[in-house]
Amino acid sequence: MQWIPRFLDSSATACLAALLASCGSGNQQSAVGSMGATSTPASVGTDYSVAANWVCRPGADAVCTTGLDASVENADGSTTAQPFTPAADPAIDCFYVYPTVSQEQTPYADLTDSPEIQAETRAQAGRLSSRCRVFAPIYRQQTSYGLNHPGAAPQSDIPMLDVQAAWNYYMANDNKGRGVVIIGHSQGTFLLQNLIAGGIDGKAGQSLLVSAFLAGSRSVGVPPGGVVGGTFAHIPTCSDAAQTGCVYVWGSYLAGDTSAPPFFGGARGDGLVSACVNPAAPAGGSAMLKFYHANSKPPWVEALGQLSGVCQADSSGANIFVVTVEPGMFADANTATLKAAEVAPGWGVHPQDIALVQGNILDVLDAEIVTWQAHH
Repeated sequence: MQWIPRFLDSSATACLAALLASCGSGNQQSAVGSMGATSTPASVGTDYSVAANWVCRPGADAVCTTGLDASVENADGSTTAQPFTPAADPAIDCFYVYPTVSQEQTPYADLTDSPEIQAETRAQAGRLSSRCRVFAPIYRQQTSYGLNHPGAAPQSDIPMLDVQAAWNYYMANDNKGRGVVIIGHSQGTFLLQNLIAGGIDGKAGQSLLVSAFLAGSRSVGVPPGGVVGGTFAHIPTCSDAAQTGCVYVWGSYLAGDTSAPPFFGGARGDGLVSACVNPAAPAGGSAMLKFYHANSKPPWVEALGQLSGVCQADSSGANIFVVTVEPGMFADANTATLKAAEVAPGWGVHPQDIALVQGNILDVLDAEIVTWQAHH
């Protein structure tokens, strides 16, 4: 599995930084509006009544239901098999938008369900199908090529239009009053954050929000000491695993990373502070992470007791998710894995944002589903 932005050059990193920076600007735009002041000529979103325009959806979800068997690897080296079984009749839905992965040599991707999109969706969202029906649209994202060649085409609102169109189609045709978890990463989170701010926060659809997992967000702003009233006027950050209608947000950094001021969860200049909510310990404090990573025989490993994480604020106003490699027989290998994910100074271990806490997210969903079913 590749996470394409690790190969971006310095100009592309700056371009992606500019793209993501608007998430923390405090100027959240309408979810049906443009991503920027300059755009391509008027466009419309993709037709999501076409099944081929989804990576995963009920009835066409092999990417999100197969190839997910794992072994549990404990800190003492003992292992147990972990066969994967999708939920037969899940109580809730999950709406997922993938990060920058397209390898197309154009500024914006087409609607090809490419191997890299399938691989990233399986890695980040496949396990969700053990808890929810997964809806994962293909969208015309800005590609790594486009980020490496910022002058190749004007900035476009096409990615946002597609995510909005997919959400609208899902709500009109599939939701039927079901609770829904929203989850994304990097560019996907940028788009979902705008979707939530412009089309869900304070609207009728907010009542259906089970939670949102905004991994690798530039920043979700909250008032100092508060949980709501900044980026989202009505949707709070989460403080308990069983809480629903709230948001998780984090940007991951290996303990001791002083390469540059943090880009994800960094200091803001608008009177708000960056939120950070640890999926392993939403009430605060440090907790052990349930880290899923690729391996061979079987292809996935859930590493337990090997890494811990904590949301950590500093005097500059930054608030980041600090990951510590615990001492033990896997310490060197885990350190090497995370060091390899440090794509650029200040970006931490951004490619691993979801993988590091994937098992913890499943635990949160278990608790949220109990709450949701008790009230609906």
